[in-house]
Amino acid sequence: MGSRRARTGAAAAAVAALALTAAGCGDGDITAARLEAAVGPEFRNLYVRQQTVLHSEHNGVTPDAWARCKKGGPDTADRGAGDDWVCVVRWPSGGGITRPISYEVEVKPNGCFVAQGPAGLVGQQRVVGADGERHTNPLYAFDGCFDVSR
Repeated sequence: MGSRRARTGAAAAAVAALALTAAGCGDGDITAARLEAAVGPEFRNLYVRQQTVLHSEHNGVTPDAWARCKKGGPDTADRGAGDDWVCVVRWPSGGGITRPISYEVEVKPNGCFVAQGPAGLVGQQRVVGADGERHTNPLYAFDGCFDVSR
């Protein structure tokens, strides 16, 4: 009986250690720089798609896209998973003027993220395209992933 308890205890300890290791896996590799490198290009690609759907004056324009991401408040390190990231991206707003727009971003421990923009600047979730049809607005919310293993 004691041997069975020892095996059960050892197995439980191994499972707990594995769970703790997996829970922290990748989290330390989630940095502002890695998130910025994923959000900026994703925004740029989706901006082009949105302008194509709308046939706007910006159609065919690929903006320089950059993102600056911060986590939590001033006392929070800019690393790790969480729903408290904010990424500011460059927004080509017409007439050659570029202005910042803030996306609230949730980042999972595996490096996948969801970014939600303010509808007042990026438009509603559904927009009417140049074809008169309703389309999903790609800039309203978007997701992506980046490698946390490097």
